[in-house]
Amino acid sequence: MTTTQLHSPSRARRRGKPAVGRPSLFVLLLGFAALGVMGLLIAGPSLGVPVSIGAAAGLMGLVAFAWVVAGPRL
Repeated sequence: MTTTQLHSPSRARRRGKPAVGRPSLFVLLLGFAALGVMGLLIAGPSLGVPVSIGAAAGLMGLVAFAWVVAGPRL
């Protein structure tokens, strides 16, 4: 009677980036972005179009920055 090994030990340990980023920093940066979006939605009607577009682009950049710096590693 023989036993078969389902997973090789060398494949179980992958080298490289860890699977988890910095969750607390990620949540903090996304929280700032969410507050910024809420403020933009509230103040949006009184702002000019170029200012609104610039603020929205800046907030999208903050989300992208949060993902690159502290987000989960894929």
